[in-house]
Amino acid sequence: MFVVTVIPLRRGSVLETLSYFSADAYPTGTIVKVPIRNTMTLGLVTEISEVSAAKAALRAATFSLRRLPAQTDTQHLSEALVETARELARQYAASLGSVLYNMLPAEVSSGEFPLPHTHHITQTKREGVHILQASREERYRTYRLLVRETFAHGGSVLIVVPTSIEAETLKDMLSSGITDRVILLTSTITKSELRKGYTALEDFCTTKLIIATTTHALIERHDITLTIIESARSSYFRDQNRPYIDCRDALQLHARHTGRKLILGDLLVRAEDEALRRVDQYGTIGDTPKRIPLSGTLKIVETKKSEQEGERFSLFKRSTVESIRAVCKKKGRVFVFAARRGLAPIVACIDCAHIFRSPQSGAPYSLIRTHKNGVEERWFVCGASGERIRAADTCPQCGSWRLKERGIGIQQVYDELHKHFPNAPIILFDHVTARTYKRARFLHDTLYTTKGAIFLGTHMALPYLTQSVDLSVVANMDALLATPTWRLEEENLSLLLRLREATEGEVLVQTRTPEAPVLQHAKQATVEQFYTEELDLRKSFNYPPFATFVHFTWHGTPDQVKQIENRITALFNEYSISIYPNPFTPSDKPMRYGLLRIPRTQWPDEKLSALIRELPPTVRVMVNPDKIV
Repeated sequence: MFVVTVIPLRRGSVLETLSYFSADAYPTGTIVKVPIRNTMTLGLVTEISEVSAAKAALRAATFSLRRLPAQTDTQHLSEALVETARELARQYAASLGSVLYNMLPAEVSSGEFPLPHTHHITQTKREGVHILQASREERYRTYRLLVRETFAHGGSVLIVVPTSIEAETLKDMLSSGITDRVILLTSTITKSELRKGYTALEDFCTTKLIIATTTHALIERHDITLTIIESARSSYFRDQNRPYIDCRDALQLHARHTGRKLILGDLLVRAEDEALRRVDQYGTIGDTPKRIPLSGTLKIVETKKSEQEGERFSLFKRSTVESIRAVCKKKGRVFVFAARRGLAPIVACIDCAHIFRSPQSGAPYSLIRTHKNGVEERWFVCGASGERIRAADTCPQCGSWRLKERGIGIQQVYDELHKHFPNAPIILFDHVTARTYKRARFLHDTLYTTKGAIFLGTHMALPYLTQSVDLSVVANMDALLATPTWRLEEENLSLLLRLREATEGEVLVQTRTPEAPVLQHAKQATVEQFYTEELDLRKSFNYPPFATFVHFTWHGTPDQVKQIENRITALFNEYSISIYPNPFTPSDKPMRYGLLRIPRTQWPDEKLSALIRELPPTVRVMVNPDKIV
């Protein structure tokens, strides 16, 4: 008889370990089904001992152990994958079970699909991390060479991308001549396609090119010797569920434990990665560019009001409208970028200046418009919490009906484009019109099959610019320059360079601040100079990569918030924690933030991680979030 220690694989699980009696000895790393309350849950065996060796502990226990049901068709995680999960648990101060749950594909962690039966081989060779910074066309050309070179040496290649559309585009670009050796694994393919992919993983006769999104990034195969992270600076690599793991960290740790070579590829890599390249911790594929040659040219359109234009506000300058009209007349394609969703990012009362905000997050409501059975409906939507309610007709503070939309949302840009170009096909791409991947692909296909089309989208539309357009327009650059994130300059430069890369002609940037440094870097594509200035600035503010952020968020009633604040202050007093309020949350349901800045070389810290785990689940903990306010 044995005592088996198991970690439950559950989302957000706070249970570290459970123990069961078992007549069979299951090796460490075995996935078993365990009874928890009245349900059967997958768990990972982490330790096993004979009952005779644990008699004293069992007698002293205040509870009795349950018997582990007999297991059939057990699966085994590799030692490298388990050790990767352990390091991630330390790095994100999370339970091992919740980390493993997030790392495994949904169909595996739910028990619907078994793990593919592949051999687990840990290589002793350490290839390290390398950066490939170049245009998309140049990166794809390099990937083709690397894939064939790896195949020639008997290895398989794993390429991880942030979105399904990028996975399919990459497959089309790289599969020429090796179609039967390409495996596509994304969250949007059908179950039958997924089953075929798993079957192909178990085919050891030929090496494979595996293209996967983050949902299948840590799928294993014995002969993978090269892992590539394409679009490596994309924010889509971070999981949106607790413990908010960054897939890039997981892949880097896994590559270290398996001896794989890891390549980070993008037009503009993260400043943190560039900092490590500059101190030779990361290698370089090809040359390190000072400037990147791009097809499109950037032109700044100043939008300060002139006397000739009169007092009437116009979203698009006359020169911008003429440029769009000229392209449409030639049956070319135009992409218009809008920073905000909905009709307006803020709705305010003219009489009392009240701003409509979500009581849950304190963030201003965005006003969006939908149509149902031909009837227009207006909604308040919170981008932080996802809350959605009917738009109010009157002010809750003073009862006034004089409500004013503030700011420029994508639906307002859509209305303005219709006024100027009533006969042009305008394709709106946002969270309302592209609610599903199938619908997003339809809009993408419509753009490239329709001559003279105007494609209007937010950030989520950028991966769908798979082919060049003739003109790009940033409707309101000032909204981007006011985004509350410490990655502000890097995010904006990445956007503008991406638009230049996807545009054959001009990229028109409408702004009231033409002197902004990021616009000059984007105009000249001076990436090396940008990195130097950005890293100097981050060092002076003690931002990543020179420190690690550990960010806390909690809210509730005033008494609850105060109790949690006192507890957090006491727990992290020696770490000089900064606690600050969200000034926009209502007084009856306030929100507080806490921020720790840990020197990069001192994280992860076992003592600090143990303190973080003592916090209640109502406190959200994020390591290195993009926003700290």
